[in-house]
Amino acid sequence: MSPSVSIVLPVWNGAGDLREMLPCIAAQQYEGQVEIVAIDSGSRDESVELLRQAGARVWEIPQHEFGHGKTRNFGVQQSQGDIIVFLSQDAQPVGTNWLYSLVNVLEDKSVGAMFARQLPRPHATALEQFFHAEIYPQKSRTVSPAKRTRELVFFSNVCSAARRDVCLRYPFDETLIMSEDQIFADTLLRNGLALVYAANVAVIHSHSYDLSTLFRRNFDSGYSLRGFDSMQMSLGHKLQRLARFWGSEVRFLVRAGSWAALAQMPVYEMTRVVAFLLGGQGARIPSALRRKMSLHRAFWDENASD
Repeated sequence: MSPSVSIVLPVWNGAGDLREMLPCIAAQQYEGQVEIVAIDSGSRDESVELLRQAGARVWEIPQHEFGHGKTRNFGVQQSQGDIIVFLSQDAQPVGTNWLYSLVNVLEDKSVGAMFARQLPRPHATALEQFFHAEIYPQKSRTVSPAKRTRELVFFSNVCSAARRDVCLRYPFDETLIMSEDQIFADTLLRNGLALVYAANVAVIHSHSYDLSTLFRRNFDSGYSLRGFDSMQMSLGHKLQRLARFWGSEVRFLVRAGSWAALAQMPVYEMTRVVAFLLGGQGARIPSALRRKMSLHRAFWDENASD
């Protein structure tokens, strides 16, 4: 018998995305029981109505109580499935075997969690298309505990899955602004569980950030990861990684003939890097200024003493 599945879905003003995503979930060819555990943080659109029409179990919380780790932990606690699937409201599952393929990876008990490939939307910018091609390649990979290094292993809760007992044993860090998925992945490796990136399972998901949003998002990520070992890498090693990434990006844009994106790239990438580095030094920045730099300003209201 196929294991039961709970899809944990944080939602906020997501009606437009839910109209695309919920039919994709309903179309899944999966023999086990499936439930949607939705946590809505103060939507003012039709999100809650759409979720209930789709048969979801819905919890409504005030917006200021939302936290990437906290809300997902709450969803796990309310779930009834053997397998927990974490899904973002704006991620659209690809194909009718999406759910089966997610769950199938976890048949191997040595695997603690897996995450799926993300395909850019048709209207994604060339810079975003490169990011997805680089971060979500066509080849699957497994990271075993023995391969853990000081560098953070990439993992994304946009579309991921783990057994419920694993999620309860190793809950997300609720003190982080974001990047709770990254720390969760490293925790699993440190405790002897492998991670899988499954390129054969995909969702459509991408964002075309303006420079202001790009800065704020990367500032929050840098702040969340500031204590991790990889943040202590030498400047030379960091520059080597950046040079490889930027070199690949230039080649991608040239091959695509994306000359406007190539011209935009230096400002775009420097914004991303400077914001991340500032976030890594965020503890030294006055709290009022940190709040202005952040995408999640409510976090600082709740953590005024940090």
